[in-house]
Amino acid sequence: MGDEEPATLDGQFVEFAKLLDNKRSGTTISLYRSDYWMRQAKIIDDRKITMTDTGILFNKFSKSELTFEEWLEFLTDLCELKELDEELIKETLTNCGLPGQTPVLVPHYRDFFLTYKPKDKTMPL
Repeated sequence: MGDEEPATLDGQFVEFAKLLDNKRSGTTISLYRSDYWMRQAKIIDDRKITMTDTGILFNKFSKSELTFEEWLEFLTDLCELKELDEELIKETLTNCGLPGQTPVLVPHYRDFFLTYKPKDKTMPL
């Protein structure tokens, strides 16, 4: 029972880099997989941190996938932009569990319209 190794940030990086495709090497991570990881860790909340924020910062590298070192730079930029404690964010990402252990809802643009309530179009005379 006590034989489990403690989680590490680079170990979590490899696991989330392989998300949905175990044939991947785990040396690079895509924006989708990085966002999924941050959603599972409850860092992306669509209020303070959004997928737009991560997308803009990810695009700075002009690559579709980042290595661990580049991803750490991306994470540092995100923490500086949003004024977050980087060590706390790293700890949260390390301890959020393996991919899929916690259900993650990745919203699609259509989902934002499900709660739309039109304004009453009747105008007083």
